[in-house]
This record gives sequence, structure tokens and C-alpha cells, in this order.
Amino acid sequence: MRKTLKLFSISLLFGFTTSFGGLVDAVSIVVDGEPITLYEVYKTGQETGLPKEKAVEYLIKERLKDKELKRLAIVIDDFDVNQEIERIAQQNGIDSLKLRTILVNKGVDWDKYKQNIKEKLKEQRLYQKILSTKIQQPSEETLKEYYQLHKDEFSIPEAINVIQYSAPSRQALQQVMQNPMASVPGVTQQAQTIPSEKLNQQLLFMLTKTPKGEFTQIIPAGGQFVTFFIQDFVNKKPIPFEKVKERVYAKWMEEKRKEAIESHFEKMRAAANIKVLRIP
Repeated sequence: MRKTLKLFSISLLFGFTTSFGGLVDAVSIVVDGEPITLYEVYKTGQETGLPKEKAVEYLIKERLKDKELKRLAIVIDDFDVNQEIERIAQQNGIDSLKLRTILVNKGVDWDKYKQNIKEKLKEQRLYQKILSTKIQQPSEETLKEYYQLHKDEFSIPEAINVIQYSAPSRQALQQVMQNPMASVPGVTQQAQTIPSEKLNQQLLFMLTKTPKGEFTQIIPAGGQFVTFFIQDFVNKKPIPFEKVKERVYAKWMEEKRKEAIESHFEKMRAAANIKVLRIP
């Protein structure tokens, strides 16, 4: 009897392993001859939190990106990656060796970090190539029209009503952000109205870009950590166009780039030969 049970358990395990192996190898979708496996869909969903349908769309777009990278002969080598790492390190006032030490101490896999840098550089160069012939420089009139349509984005309040939460640890503030009604040891709070003119540009930007009823990101301040809960913006007024012209241009360009990239890949997807062999 025991022998029978043992054999049954082994056969179950073997069956599960074989089934899992089939899941890994089974091709779900083919995009212009490039396969997407069922396991890739599953893994992408697990890593990104996307539902299956969104994970499939993400992977199809990745295959189309790979096709464009080959067509445009875009290659990123180790020299490019190391240069970018040096740039990131210098931006933070350290060298690349110090950057590596900090990241590794935080549990970051250095090889994966470098691979992520490589993928981002590929994407940047691909988008630069795609956009090089698609966007014309805007006229002054175009920028003024954009400013009028999005005037709220280029406005600042006279003051901001906030509740400031302070704590000796980031974790304590994270608990408050998850449950504002909770009493967390070590956390102090203070309601205040902060005049915009008293804020530096970086803090003003962070506060005004946080929606009402939400917390800002956690920042270090005076040996502690701080987050602000935004209650209200007092008397918002638009900044004159000439003072924010560069910001208007940057926002307009960002929007047009996004539209152009989406349009490019939508056309590629429409023209692609996509075969669904197995529904994920």
C-alpha cells in the first residue's frame, strides 16, 4: 500500500513538472514570427501586476520594439552603459564605485541594474529615432493656446493648507500614509498654512503636484522624515505666460512625444502579423 502511494505521489509530481514544463515552452502568440510563451505572459503579470490582457499587450509592444531596434540598427554596448552609470553617479555627487556599493548594500542586483540601464538606453535611442521626423517645433501661438487650455497646470496658490507629519523613521510615516487614523508611536502632526513665497522651488513643485486629499512623497528634513497631507490650495492664480514659457514648451513637447510614440506603435501593431495559438 505504501509503495502504491509512493508511486502515486511520484507520478503526480512528474505530471505537475511535465505540465509546468509545457507551460514554460508553450507558445501563446506569434508576432511577426517572434513567439510569446504562456510562461512569459504569466511571469510578466506576476512582475508588473498587470492582468493577462494587459500583460499580453505589453509583450506584443515589446516584440514590436525589438523589431524596430533591429531595423534601425540600434545597439547599446558596455561602454554606453558604463557612461550612463558614471553620469548617474556624478549627478548624485559620487563615483560609480560608490554608487555600486550603495545599491548592492540595499540589495540591488548589480547585473540586473546594468541590464535595466541598457534597456532604458535602447528605448531612449529608439524613441529619438522615431521622433526625429515626426514633431515640428511649435509656434508661439501654439504654445499660448496650450497655456490657455492647461492654465491650471501653470498656476500656483498663494498658500497651501497641509498637515505635516514628522517621524524619526520612514517606516512610521508609511504606516500613517496607509492608515491616517492610526496612532503611530513617534509620529507628530501639525496643521499649518504655508505661504507659497516661503517655499523653495523644489518643495513648492512637490506640494502643488500632489492632489488634494493625498500625501506627498516622504522626504528627509532636519534629521527626521516628513510627509505632507494636502488639504487645500488657497487662491490659485496663473503664472504669466512669459514666466513659464519654457515649462509650457516642455509640457507640450512631452505630450506630443507621447502621442507620436503611441501612434507609431499602433500603426506597427495594425500592420503586424499576429497569430494567437493559445489563449493565455
